[in-house]
Amino acid sequence: MEFFKKSKKLISLSLVLSLTLFASCAEEGDEGDNTNPDKKTSSTSSTQTTNTNKTSDPNGKIVYAPVVGKNGGKRSITSFSPPKTFNAYLAAEATSNDILAQMYEGLSYMDPFTKTVKPALAESWVVSEDKTTYTVKMKKDLKWSDGHPITADDVVFTFNDIINNLDIPTNSRDGLLVDDKFPIVTKIDDLTVKFVTAKPFVPFYKNGGFGATLMPKHILEKLVRKDASGKVPFNQWGGLNADPKTIVCNGPFKLKEYVAGQRVILEKNPYYWRKDEKGNQLPYLDQFITEIVKDQEVEMIKFKAKESDSYFLRGGQDYEVLKPDETKLNFKIANLGPDDGTLFIILNMSTAKDDKGKQIVDPVKSAWFRNLKFRQALSHAIDKDSMVKSIYRNLATPQKSSISQQNPYYNPNVKDFPYDLKKAQTMLEEAGFKKNDKNELLDSKGNRVEFSLYTNVGNSTRDAACSMIRADWQKLGLKINYKPIQFNTLVQKIDETLDWDGIMLGLTGSSIDPHGGINSWRLSGRMHMFNMGNADQNKLWKGRATENLPWETEIYDLFDKASKEFDDKKRTDYYFKAQEVAAENVPFIYTVNKFALVGYRNNINNAFPNLSGGNGLNTVNWNSFEQYIQE
Repeated sequence: MEFFKKSKKLISLSLVLSLTLFASCAEEGDEGDNTNPDKKTSSTSSTQTTNTNKTSDPNGKIVYAPVVGKNGGKRSITSFSPPKTFNAYLAAEATSNDILAQMYEGLSYMDPFTKTVKPALAESWVVSEDKTTYTVKMKKDLKWSDGHPITADDVVFTFNDIINNLDIPTNSRDGLLVDDKFPIVTKIDDLTVKFVTAKPFVPFYKNGGFGATLMPKHILEKLVRKDASGKVPFNQWGGLNADPKTIVCNGPFKLKEYVAGQRVILEKNPYYWRKDEKGNQLPYLDQFITEIVKDQEVEMIKFKAKESDSYFLRGGQDYEVLKPDETKLNFKIANLGPDDGTLFIILNMSTAKDDKGKQIVDPVKSAWFRNLKFRQALSHAIDKDSMVKSIYRNLATPQKSSISQQNPYYNPNVKDFPYDLKKAQTMLEEAGFKKNDKNELLDSKGNRVEFSLYTNVGNSTRDAACSMIRADWQKLGLKINYKPIQFNTLVQKIDETLDWDGIMLGLTGSSIDPHGGINSWRLSGRMHMFNMGNADQNKLWKGRATENLPWETEIYDLFDKASKEFDDKKRTDYYFKAQEVAAENVPFIYTVNKFALVGYRNNINNAFPNLSGGNGLNTVNWNSFEQYIQE
C-alpha cells in the first residue's frame, strides 16, 4: 500500500480547461520530493529577470517562501475578453477559467514547485498495491461559500453526475477515461470516497486524477438531468446574468458582482478552509477584480499606468516597452522560459454530412486539407524565425510539437519543416497543384485554392502572425481571406456547425505531463478540432460521421498506451513516437512558442511566478489565497 500524507500548508491549483484561445486540458507528471512549504525550500527550474520579494536562490531561481501576511486590500487584473460563464464545467476559454480558478478547488492539487500531488480538500489517501483503487479521506468541517458542509456526497455527485454525464458538454471527461471507461466513484462514509480505475492509470496515480473541481450537490442535484423539454438545466446554470448568491463555490473567493463588459468582482469566501501558519483565516485579500478592456494593448497601458497589478506580456514588443520602467513603476518581469501552450493553424479535414446528406465542409476544400503534401507544403511556408524576431523580439522559439518544450516527455527530434518557399512550391506540384498565368494556385481539377483563415478578434499578436503567414502563403498562389471573429462564434464553428476552413488557435499545455492533451487525439475528443463530426462524440453524427485517417488512431493509441505504462522509459518512448507521427502528418501546423513573461507589482507579497501554476496570469495568481498587499 502507498500512503500520501497531508502537508501543513497547501497551494491552490488553477483550473485547466480546454480550448483557450486558449486551452486544452494540460496535465502533469513527474514526481519529486514532497517538500513542506513551511520549510521554505521549494524552487522552480524557471528563470526570471529580477528577484521576487527576495526569494531567489544564488542561481536566480524563484524560491517558494511565503510569509504570514495581513488582511485587507485587493488584487486587480485585466482581460481583453469577458467571461462566457461562471459554470466551471462548461468554461472553454481563458477568461472564464481564470476567474473560476479563484472560486473552486478539488480534493488535491499539483504543487507547481515540487511537481508533486498534495492534498487540498482531501486529508490523505491510500492507493492499492495494484494501483487501481484510491481511498480518499476528506478534511473535516469543510464548507461551501453558503455555509453548507462539503462532504463525500459532493465528490460522488461531481464525478458521476457532472463529469460522467454525456448530456453535459464538458471537456473534463476525456482525460479520466481508461479503455473508454470512467472511474467508479463511490461513497464510503461522509468523509471518505473510493475511486476505482479499470486498469492501472499513470495520470490518475501521479497527477491526482481525483483532484477535479468539486461542485455543490445541494445546489445542482436537480439540474443535471433532462427536464420535460428534454434540456439539461445545468447547461444553463452559471450564466452571466445569474444572481451571485446562486454561484456557490469552495475556493478562496466567491462572486460578488459582474458588470457586463466591464468587470468581475470576487470577494473573500468567509468559509474558505485554509489558514496560515499562525492560524489566521485565508485569504488575506478582500477582493480579486478582473477589469474587462478592449484589447491587449489597453491591458498593457493600464498596467503601465498602475491601474492593474499584473500583466502577462504578449512578447518581446511588450518587454521592450515595460522593462526600462521596472524600477520607476515598481514592478518586476519574470521570464519563465518557453510557455507551455501551443500556437498553430488547423485546416478543416472533416467529411461529416448534414441531415440532408451533404458534406458540410466543401468537398473541394476538404480534399486539399486532407492532402498530406498540401499540409506539409504550407508548413514549409511559415517563416518561424522571422516571427520570433519581428513579433516576439527574440523572446520566443520555433515550435514543432504538441508537447511543451519544458515537459520531460518533449521530443526535440521530431520532423520539422524549415522555411523554404521553393520546396513548398515543389511539394504542391507533386500533390497535383499548379499555378496559372495569373500566379493563382489551382488544384488538379482547376479549382482556385482559396479559403478563409479565422482567429479570435482582439489578439494583436495573432493578427501579426496571421498577416505574415498569409503573405507567404499567397506567394505560393493561395488566396487567404483573413477573418478575426468573436470567440464564442469561433467555438460554435468548431464544436457545432463545422463551418470553417482554417483557424489559428492556441491550446494550453503542461510543463509536467502530456496526458491532458489526449482529448486533442481521441477521435471522439472535444479538442480533436481538425477532424470533428465523430459519432461517439455526438450521437447526432451517427450515420453521417467524418472519416478518420489511420494516423489519427495511431497517435491516440500511443497516448493511451503511455497512460497505462508505469515504466518511465517505455512511457517516454510512446510519447516520443506519438510526437513523431503527429509531426509527420501535421494536423496542427505549429508556429512559435513565446516565452512566458509576467509582470507584477512589488507590493504583491507572496507572489511566486511559476509556469506550472497555470497559463497566462495564473503563473502569478495560482496562490492568491496567501498573497497580500504591502502598502
